[in-house]
Amino acid sequence: MVIGITGGFSSPSGNYTSTDYKDPKSGFAGSGTNFGATATWFLNKNFGISALVSYHSYSFQGIGNISKGFQEDFFTDSANALSKGGHHTVNILVGPYYSLPLSDKFSVDFRALIGVTDATLAGWDVILTDGGITHPALTQDVAHAVTFGMQAGVGLRYNINSSWAIMLNGDYFYSKPNFSIANEDRNANVGRKITSYNEAIAGVNVNFTLAYQLWR
Repeated sequence: MVIGITGGFSSPSGNYTSTDYKDPKSGFAGSGTNFGATATWFLNKNFGISALVSYHSYSFQGIGNISKGFQEDFFTDSANALSKGGHHTVNILVGPYYSLPLSDKFSVDFRALIGVTDATLAGWDVILTDGGITHPALTQDVAHAVTFGMQAGVGLRYNINSSWAIMLNGDYFYSKPNFSIANEDRNANVGRKITSYNEAIAGVNVNFTLAYQLWR
């Protein structure tokens, strides 16, 4: 059995990263990081079953577009949008693992994992000011959804000794949560307002992994 800790850069793509205020598919997610713990139980020299628990965190980008959009839609003197945290996911995944030795020190390792993704979509507040009067904040609440998730990729492993190894991993990740979104203080049907969001959270992770071999 091999256990490890992993972490690195996470780059999402698609509508999830769009910052178009007018497009309800825009997710306003920026690049971020991920970290987690992994374990692989080898069935023989090459094949094993691997598990991964990971956390992905993404920045909120394009907040200025939301401010500008609300100011124009409400014809106010100013609009100030503030994000409520960031986007993130928690993933619990399991699947097959294959290790192809290149030498005594190096191997190429492949994995394809499926499981559960618990996703959070960041919310925001918009404060409108007009004629010197500041109005109550318009709010899109933080939303949560649980869905199917997957991650698959390849890693180059270097065996430092019989117990320790380091890896450079590249993985594609995917999930498509269906968020239900609550909005507060939205008496006027003006400005960006969505009550659901069902776009893919997908992209690429590039990680370093430090692994320790308990037995094999």
